[in-house]
Amino acid sequence: MIEKYLNWLESHQIKIDKEKIEKLNSFSKLVFEWNRKINLTAARNEKEIVTRHILDSLMPLKIGADREKELLDLGSGGGFPAIPLAIMLDKTKFLLVEKVAKKCAFLNKAKRELELKNIFVENTMFEQLQSPLPKALITRAVRIDKKLLNEMKKKKIVHYYAFLSEKPENIPHYGYILPDEKKERYVARKEAE
Repeated sequence: MIEKYLNWLESHQIKIDKEKIEKLNSFSKLVFEWNRKINLTAARNEKEIVTRHILDSLMPLKIGADREKELLDLGSGGGFPAIPLAIMLDKTKFLLVEKVAKKCAFLNKAKRELELKNIFVENTMFEQLQSPLPKALITRAVRIDKKLLNEMKKKKIVHYYAFLSEKPENIPHYGYILPDEKKERYVARKEAE
């Protein structure tokens, strides 16, 4: 399924080798299968999983996520964006933080089936995590508010990546329109202050 979107990815200067294509396809199938049992995403079919979630999850590659040694994915849910990024960045360590046990069971299943040795799953709340933690955080599912920013500061998180529907001002960002959609989306990298 991801093969249908290689031209779109290449238009954003993202290249994927055959092994990674196979893993992304396997992940898409796994999400679709588990989504019928537990609510991982609102996607109704595998195409939506690819276009709305996997392709979207790869966009932080455009603003520096590929230079991170470690990333903490907050509110990992169905594994977005961490698992697609972990497939692409197999030398980067990902800590997936999810408070719902059923979703953690899915994340661990994906880790085993896809043989992802660079992801670690924590079934906990962000506030309960103990140091040391990655210095960079990424999230698609959690709103970045003052309370979360304060918690990041306490945990010595230096910067974060966030997915936005509105164009951010004065911070590094990348805008894109997903296939079959009309509205521009953004991913931004911001200092945790």
